[in-house]
Amino acid sequence: MTLHPHGATPPGDAGPVAIEIPGKTAMLLVTLAQQLGAKTPAEVVGQALGLLQMVQQAKARGQAIVLRDRDGREIDLAL
Repeated sequence: MTLHPHGATPPGDAGPVAIEIPGKTAMLLVTLAQQLGAKTPAEVVGQALGLLQMVQQAKARGQAIVLRDRDGREIDLAL
C-alpha cells in the first residue's frame, strides 16, 4: 500500500484501514481510551495524530508548542 496525503480519495472519504500494532502499545491505547473517555481506541489515535500534526505545523512556521507546569517550568513539544 502506498500512502500519499494528496491521493485520489478526498479527505474524510477514506474507509477504515487496518494497522498492526505491538501488544504493549495496544494495551497503552486501551488504557488511554479509558482515561480519556473515548469510545474506541481509534478516537485516541485520531486525537494523537491531530496533536502531532499541530506540533509539526507549528515547527514549520518557526513556532513551538510549550507545556507549562504549575511551577512555571516549560517543556517544548518537539518532533
